[in-house]
Amino acid sequence: MTFRDMTLRTLCFGIALLTTPVVAQAQTASFAVQADQIVNRFTTPTGPSASVAVYRDGKLIYQGARGEASIELHVPAKAESIYRIGSITKTVTAATVLTLVHDGKLALTDPLSKFLPDYPGASGITIAQLLSHTAGVSDEWNADPAQPLDTKTLVSLIAKQPLDFKPGSEWRYSNSGYMLLGAVIEKVTGKPWFEAEHDLVLAPFGMTHTAYYADDAVVEGSVRGYSADASGKVTQPAFVSISGPMAAGALASTADDIAKLAEGLGNGRVFPVDLLKAMTTPATLTDGSTAPYGYGLMLSTVRGEPAYGHNGGIEGFSSQFFVIPKAHVAVAVLVNSDAGTPSARAIALQLAASAIGKPYRTFVDEKLSDTAMRTLVGTYRIQGDSVHTITLDGGQLYIQRAPGPKRRLATAKGDVLYYAGEATDYIHVGKDKAGKVSALEFYSDGMAPARVEPRCCEDKATQHR
Repeated sequence: MTFRDMTLRTLCFGIALLTTPVVAQAQTASFAVQADQIVNRFTTPTGPSASVAVYRDGKLIYQGARGEASIELHVPAKAESIYRIGSITKTVTAATVLTLVHDGKLALTDPLSKFLPDYPGASGITIAQLLSHTAGVSDEWNADPAQPLDTKTLVSLIAKQPLDFKPGSEWRYSNSGYMLLGAVIEKVTGKPWFEAEHDLVLAPFGMTHTAYYADDAVVEGSVRGYSADASGKVTQPAFVSISGPMAAGALASTADDIAKLAEGLGNGRVFPVDLLKAMTTPATLTDGSTAPYGYGLMLSTVRGEPAYGHNGGIEGFSSQFFVIPKAHVAVAVLVNSDAGTPSARAIALQLAASAIGKPYRTFVDEKLSDTAMRTLVGTYRIQGDSVHTITLDGGQLYIQRAPGPKRRLATAKGDVLYYAGEATDYIHVGKDKAGKVSALEFYSDGMAPARVEPRCCEDKATQHR
C-alpha cells in the first residue's frame, strides 16, 4: 500500500466519523417533527395532558408534553411533570423480585407459604405464578377504596376470597397477586415494598423522579388526575387511597423515568440479561398453552416487530410504555386522565412505529350521513361464535366484541373505520357488487393481511336511535 493510498483511506475514515453524527442528528430532528405532529394530533392545548419520552440506542431523542397539568388553573404540563403510573408499577415490582432471585434471596419456584405461611392455599402457589398472573389469586374482595390500607390488612382481605382457578391452569390478570408480591418483598428485605424497589431497581436505573407518595404528600411538579362523564365532559375522579394499589399500582413517575425503566431492563450492566429473558418469556400453563405475558411485562408486536411493555390505569391517570428491542427503541407516555382521551396507548404506538420507520397510516376523517351509518349497523363473524357488533347510538357508531366494552368508531375517507382517538387498528368496509356492506376487513395494528369478518345473523343490533 502506498503512502497516497494510506492517506486516502485515512481521509475517508475521518469523513465517515464526521458524517455519522451529522446523519444521526438529522434523523433525530426529522423524528422530532414527526413526534410533534403525533402528540399534537392526539392532544389539545387545554384539557388533560400527555407527557412523552422516546429513546433510541440508549439516547433520548424526543421529549415533550401537551395539555394541562391543572385544568382549573390552566397550568401547562411539562416534560418533567409527575403522574401516577398505575400498573406500570408491576414492571418495577417484577424487576425487584427478579433482582432478589439473582441475589439468592428467593427463588421463582418458592411457594408463597415460605413467606406468608398463614395464607390459605399458599403452599400451592409459586412466586413465578404470582409474577405471571397464573396463580388464580382473585380480585373479587371488597374494601372502602377511600380508606388507607396497610400490607397486613391487604393480605387479610385478599386471603378471604377463594382462588379463581387452580394455580398454573389459567391466565387472568390479578392486581391482588402483585399486592402479595409486595408483601413478599417486605418479608425478604425487611423494608417497606417501595423502599426496597427504590434500592433494588429505581436507584440503579437512574429513576430519580419515581417514588411512592402517601395520600397527603405534597409533591412538587405533580399533575392533577381527571376523568370524564358519559358525554365526555371532564370531571374529577373519585378519591381512592393510593395505599390500596400498593406494589400493583401505587408509584408515581415522569415519562423520562419510565423510558429509563424500559432502557434499564435491556442494559445488562444494571439488570442481568437472564433476568430480562425471564421477564419476556411467555407464561406456560399446565395444558402447554402460553399467555402473552411474562413477569411484569406484556408481550406484543408493534407494526410486526416483537415488542414488550406495560400499560397502567388508575383513577385519574393512564400510562403506557413499549420497547422494540430489535430497533433499540423505548417509548413512554403518561396521561392525567382515565377516560381514554388522550390515549396513552395510541400515542405510544404511533411514536414507536414512527421511531422504527414504520409509521401508521393516517386517515382523513369523513362525516357520514345517518343513512350511511345505518348501512354499517349489524353483526360480523370473527371466528366461531365470536362476533363484532356495530350499533348506532345518538348519532355515533360503536363496535363491540362481547364481552368486551363498546368502543366508539370514527369514520374516514375510503370506507375506513377506526377506534376514535387511536388510529392504529382500522377497518375497511367491504361491499358486494351491488354496493351493500358485506364484510369488515380488520387490519390489526394496521398490518396486512386483513381478517375478513363477513356480515351475518342480523338481529337487534340493527336497531338504532
